[in-house]
Amino acid sequence: MNSALRHICLILVICVSRGSTIKVACPEYVECECNETTIRCHSSEPRDTTKLNQNFFDELKDFIQPTTTHLTVSGGNITELMKNSFGSCSGDSSKSHPSLTDVVLRNNNIQKIHGQAFHCVPNVLRLDLSLNNWTVSNVNHAAIFSGIPSLEKLVLTDSMKDNYSGKRHLRRLSAVFNNSHLSALKDIYLGKNDLWTFTSDASSTLCRVTKNLRILDLHSNNLAKVVFDPCFGNLTNIQLINLRDNSFIGVTLNTVRMFDQLYKNNPIFTVDFRGNQWDCDCNLVDFVKWVKTTKVNIRGKQNMTCHDGQNMGKYLWDIPASELVCVARAPAQTANAGVVVVSILLVIICCVVVVVIILKRNSIKEAYTGFKKSYFAKDVQFSYASVNNSNVDV
Repeated sequence: MNSALRHICLILVICVSRGSTIKVACPEYVECECNETTIRCHSSEPRDTTKLNQNFFDELKDFIQPTTTHLTVSGGNITELMKNSFGSCSGDSSKSHPSLTDVVLRNNNIQKIHGQAFHCVPNVLRLDLSLNNWTVSNVNHAAIFSGIPSLEKLVLTDSMKDNYSGKRHLRRLSAVFNNSHLSALKDIYLGKNDLWTFTSDASSTLCRVTKNLRILDLHSNNLAKVVFDPCFGNLTNIQLINLRDNSFIGVTLNTVRMFDQLYKNNPIFTVDFRGNQWDCDCNLVDFVKWVKTTKVNIRGKQNMTCHDGQNMGKYLWDIPASELVCVARAPAQTANAGVVVVSILLVIICCVVVVVIILKRNSIKEAYTGFKKSYFAKDVQFSYASVNNSNVDV
């Protein structure tokens, strides 16, 4: 009897082990790996020749299995995420993909995302759209993320079009958030998008959209300041605001007070200011005092360095408040600087004139010769006229 049971158990183990390696349908003409839970496609080819193109992505939804939990497509040339990119399940729940929790669409040259692009994937928890070329739609009701109400992590690092107004990106992205259902959102990554301001409107949008915000990543933008709406002080789960590698030269008193409030709400709250170029003068006194006294966790605070003024190269942590002074420039220095600038401009203009004369010397010579002939011809005509008049009998 025991021997029979052992045989039955062995057969079950073999069946289960074989079941775990069952191959599923997978696109054959592209570099994809597929199993019961994962579809992973990557291309290293140039964008104009890659097979991970728009046609491929439009067909990919047919390969998503009921057991698929992870979908990754990277290195492709998928310029648009169309409506119902993952299937059309309206009125037919069997075409939905409730098991899918992770979608990575990194580095695919995505330029446009249509409303309802993420329908039929209601349980996606993590969405990565980094390294794309997205121009955020100006459509007022583009509910782009409305189909993924369970979304907890949204990665938009370096996802927006270069050489485009960062302020416009942020304003339109706020409109997208307002028209989506993202109450579960915890982590949002907006680094490397050339944002040069984070406004009170943007922060109030996040407050309205989610009460569960945990990470706000704004690293490697061009931020000179951030302004937080008072509602931000009500967030109780926030753990990190990443402001690393921006363009801060100082931080307002209202901002540091907000950081103190967030620390009271959550003692593990951390702010990252590393990589900013601080202008260590009288305008930074309050901020330096705050850095030295606050309980907020500041990453690398003892290595924050001055990049301008008489304290250049010094650590903020080591500078006493008495040395944070604004040096007024003397009028004579200002005048001398003006003289130097004007002199340089005159030298440049003279050099340009000389270069033009050298390059156009033949044309100038011809023009001068023509002018000289014309001038002397007139002079001769005038002389002859004078002589003739003098000989006329009255």
